[in-house]
Amino acid sequence: MDRRQYLRQFVALFTGTAAAQAFNLASYPLLARLYTPTEFGLFGTFIAASAIPGAIACGRFELAIATAPSEGRKAVLWLCFAVALIVALVGTLGMTAWWWHTATPALGLMAPLLFVAILLTGVANAVTMYLMRHEAFRFASVGVVVRTAVTVAVQLGAALLVPSAAGLIAGFCLGLVAQALLGLVLAQRDHGMGRPDLAEMRAMFRLFGRQVSVDIPSTLLAALSINLMPFVLQFLYGIRAVGFYSVGQRIAVLPLQLFNDSLSQVFFQRAARAQEERGEFWREFRFTLLASGAISLAMLAGIVLFARPVVALYLGKGWEVAGDILVILAPMLALRSVAMSLATTVFVIKRPGWLFAHNIASVAAIALAFAIGWAGGAGLIGFLRLLAMLQGAEYLGFGALLAIAARRRYLSQTATAVG
Repeated sequence: MDRRQYLRQFVALFTGTAAAQAFNLASYPLLARLYTPTEFGLFGTFIAASAIPGAIACGRFELAIATAPSEGRKAVLWLCFAVALIVALVGTLGMTAWWWHTATPALGLMAPLLFVAILLTGVANAVTMYLMRHEAFRFASVGVVVRTAVTVAVQLGAALLVPSAAGLIAGFCLGLVAQALLGLVLAQRDHGMGRPDLAEMRAMFRLFGRQVSVDIPSTLLAALSINLMPFVLQFLYGIRAVGFYSVGQRIAVLPLQLFNDSLSQVFFQRAARAQEERGEFWREFRFTLLASGAISLAMLAGIVLFARPVVALYLGKGWEVAGDILVILAPMLALRSVAMSLATTVFVIKRPGWLFAHNIASVAAIALAFAIGWAGGAGLIGFLRLLAMLQGAEYLGFGALLAIAARRRYLSQTATAVG
């Protein structure tokens, strides 16, 4: 395994993402003093509502861009745009009806912005894959930097004019607008996107339809497992609890998640190539496990030791609960980080059903914690402790299963070579 190439590819994807998160984190001391936990709670609920349908905004056809025949890649790109339009419309109608039903009209009035968020999430994902198909890896980082800069600038400006959750949401949506527009301009200027060809789009739909139909349920469940908590917390403890949870998660979890997303992308490419060339990929798996594990362990130690005083100093006295939430969830978050950096193992060994089962189990853990907490009248801290134990055990089991599968493949290949 060429570790230098591995690290170069990882750094190319990660540097821009790290810069964006550094900029984002630097803004939180200001944002936390300009907006209340309730306003952040509404914002966190909006983010979750857009992220769930946003995960399948393109119907997962964006994955087909990388493997589509050269003459069909533009048709797949336009197919992604068309599907994103449909998903955004359906998702917006469904989520708006839910908000009005649960008496959250402040969010129901944000329906146009929700439509924009879902649609442009799909557009940005598709354009990013299209540019990466043409070796323009830098946009994956630059686009995130642009989106973050615009988001924070609008949110700060809105807070100075009319502080409300609408300012946070508008900033998020305009950031997506900037990222999508930049990607579209670069794609058209450097590689051309052509015009939508309905016949060619139908052909690509037939070619990749079966592939994406298998992936959609698993992706949707994965999005639910990550974004279901704001809805659960709102139902059990109110929108203010969502605000504490969302801010704590964005401070500690998102930077680590972005690190592991970049690591996972590189691991998948290197492991797939190693599997094709050597028939196993244990060295790539072990290297990724050690790298992700070291970062997650450092995160765990830092949160346990410093979360409470740092959050109080960083965000202000009214946000101490966010620090308590981080300490409780830290072990589970560390396990999730490691497991997700290696989750693409299932595609290398052609066991996508394992990922589907993992996502079902993860959502089931949240549902079980919710049922026990609701029935037993558990407080916020007790509920989060139960959730951390259930989900932590599930992530540990999933990661162990992947390690056993990768090791067995290595031992089998080694035995065959010796024999």
